[in-house]
Amino acid sequence: MKAKIKFIFFPGDNTPNSARTAVAVYWITFSVFFVRIGIGVGVPPFSTPREVEAAITVFGLLSTILIFYAFTIMRLSAGKLWARNVALFLTAFIIITTLYRLFADGPSSEQNNVVGLISVAAQTVAGLFLLTPESTTWFKSKIK
Repeated sequence: MKAKIKFIFFPGDNTPNSARTAVAVYWITFSVFFVRIGIGVGVPPFSTPREVEAAITVFGLLSTILIFYAFTIMRLSAGKLWARNVALFLTAFIIITTLYRLFADGPSSEQNNVVGLISVAAQTVAGLFLLTPESTTWFKSKIK
């Protein structure tokens, strides 16, 4: 038995608008996350082998996270209920860690932090779109 995976980046026309909007918002926040990592990390000067090893490790971990996040969004576009649950869990985790950081360190007006807060707010709205009755019904109808 062969398993085929279709790469579906956006849901079809029979998908409720709330689920389509949520997927679009998740793709946008994924892109913002990717750009923020590229700008925030940059290319530091490596002077010792330990720094090179640490940079390779961090790059590998960030790449794994980004690939998993993109795969989850693609499966969300295909109407997989597990992807919806993972997306909601990750959204809740991001909200909790952001709120903790805000209360622990206080608000900051740096551009990167403001963009991060806007991304978290957008993901919160996307998560709420996934919880609407029509999108829940659509996800449950896709279970085979």
